[in-house]
Amino acid sequence: MAIDFTTIFGNEIKLYAQPRQGDRQYVGFPGAEGLVGMQMGTRGRQLVITGRLRAAGSDYSDARSNLQVIIDDIEEYQWSEAADYTFKGETYSYVVFDRFNLIPDGEGKLFHFNSVGEVFADFVCFLRIMI
Repeated sequence: MAIDFTTIFGNEIKLYAQPRQGDRQYVGFPGAEGLVGMQMGTRGRQLVITGRLRAAGSDYSDARSNLQVIIDDIEEYQWSEAADYTFKGETYSYVVFDRFNLIPDGEGKLFHFNSVGEVFADFVCFLRIMI
């Protein structure tokens, strides 16, 4: 059964898929002009998810701790086997997590606190459809 990306990242996300990447191997031989190329097939399609993670708490420290738990949970997906995921009715099969990064603001800050007691952080996550 496919996992909805909003279950992992919350509902403040955007997702887009990059075109498939092909791979070729080039080989040259001594005394020969030019190269020989071998088509190695597709290297999958990259998915990119951007968004904002939020957590609430009784104060900044509590909310930040709660947000860190969410970040740690997402980080664990980087070591998971390929799985199926959904987003807005679209299913993405055989997906692995390549990289998850928090995005600093112009001052280099990753975590922000708002007036309703939430700490939030912006992120980008790179995934790969293996097929």
